Amino acid sequence: MGLLESFSAVVRVERHLFALVDTDGEGVTFSRFPEAAAFLAHEGCVVLASDLEDQRARVRVEVWNSLPDAPSEEDFTSLGEQSSVSFESERIQLVSLMGEPQSQEHELAGPGPYQVRVWVGGQQEDLAEELDTYRFFERFVIQLWA
Repeated sequence: MGLLESFSAVVRVERHLFALVDTDGEGVTFSRFPEAAAFLAHEGCVVLASDLEDQRARVRVEVWNSLPDAPSEEDFTSLGEQSSVSFESERIQLVSLMGEPQSQEHELAGPGPYQVRVWVGGQQEDLAEELDTYRFFERFVIQLWA
């Protein structure tokens, strides 16, 4: 029992938002928005709201076969209570507010429903980043389990 698989990506956060979506979704990803620094699971997607407005976030998606542990890194905090979401196509992908893919598609073992919980790490600075816009970033962990 434990972590089955994970994937990571650098995601463009636009106007505080990005999402994990069912790739066969019906285009309703951003029809509802979460509060600031929170997430909202609905209609085959998980929409996340970042504290930073236009940035790049480092995101790890984890798929578990049981209730997962909190991320091992000490500075992660929960973005709220766990929720439920289904991915009918069994394929998920991270996307920007404009719907542009920000990761490869990932195939799940089944459509769900999945429980979802989101964690955010403290803001960090990438001193090697040449563009001031992308110098600060946040880290997110999205955990899914059946």
